[in-house]
Amino acid sequence: MTGISVATISRVMNRSSLVTDKTREKVLSALKSSGVDTSEYEMRDTFSNLIVFNVPSLRNIFYSPVISSARIRIEEKGYTLFINEDTVNDDNIDSFIARMKRVGAKGLVLANPLSVDALERLSHEFHIVTCCETVPSSEFPFVNIDDRGGAYKAVRHLLSIGRRRIAMINGPEEFKYARERRAGYEEALWEYGIDVDESYVACVGEDMDYDTAKRHAERLLNLADPPDAFFCISDILASAAENAAVKKKLDVPSDVAIVGFDDTMVSHIANPAISTIRQPVERIGSSVADLITGLIEGKEGINRSVLLDTELVIRESSAV
Repeated sequence: MTGISVATISRVMNRSSLVTDKTREKVLSALKSSGVDTSEYEMRDTFSNLIVFNVPSLRNIFYSPVISSARIRIEEKGYTLFINEDTVNDDNIDSFIARMKRVGAKGLVLANPLSVDALERLSHEFHIVTCCETVPSSEFPFVNIDDRGGAYKAVRHLLSIGRRRIAMINGPEEFKYARERRAGYEEALWEYGIDVDESYVACVGEDMDYDTAKRHAERLLNLADPPDAFFCISDILASAAENAAVKKKLDVPSDVAIVGFDDTMVSHIANPAISTIRQPVERIGSSVADLITGLIEGKEGINRSVLLDTELVIRESSAV
């Protein structure tokens, strides 16, 4: 009746977001004219404008301003944004796809470290954009920052004020941001002729747990040759390092200088205030919104690869 292939009709009935509204309406119209009750299907279509933003852990406060900015722009464009907290990976990708189909997701924004295979499977069912996590040498749409460049700025700053025993508190290295920030840390040290000392490097989990970071900082400060500076890949971790130093009766920044990452409220309210790498979180969120809605609407000429710069903000924790 419609001249549409069985495969495409199957996608319509399975609510694939890759089917155009015109095709969907044509199939539904043919069903109705054949006496088929489509009311249940159409009721499930209530959220056909739904975009899901998936984050691995809402305990990481970095995501909050990004999501807020994305929500404002997405809702201005007539879409609905849902937040989903899930550690998506190759092992659970099938169940994740099934859940996203059940809620009728039109597009997905993914802040998870995913393999090319997982992203390909997701892209066959939904419009997708990766946020702050990209796969090198892939063509999947992304919005990201220059993590390596930001880390390099932070460590170069610490080196410029005379620090040479610079510890790093990093995140889990399955995340692109952790690998890239580690690379920036190493690049700055090598530029000054300093070998990377693995005993000065610690890692926490994806939730950026404060207590874990503080224990790592205390351990590092108790080394026979303790660090004279910390580069931490989030402000939460930097505040943990700062409190560990204060607990040990060390002066910040005279004895131990500290630089964080993100420029969240934590860096402002800490005492002393924490130097940090400022991410353009509002631009990340609005860029994600523009990209995912542009893909859904089939706009031509949109920038599918958005890479944003960072800024070093020097405060009391490293102002010597």
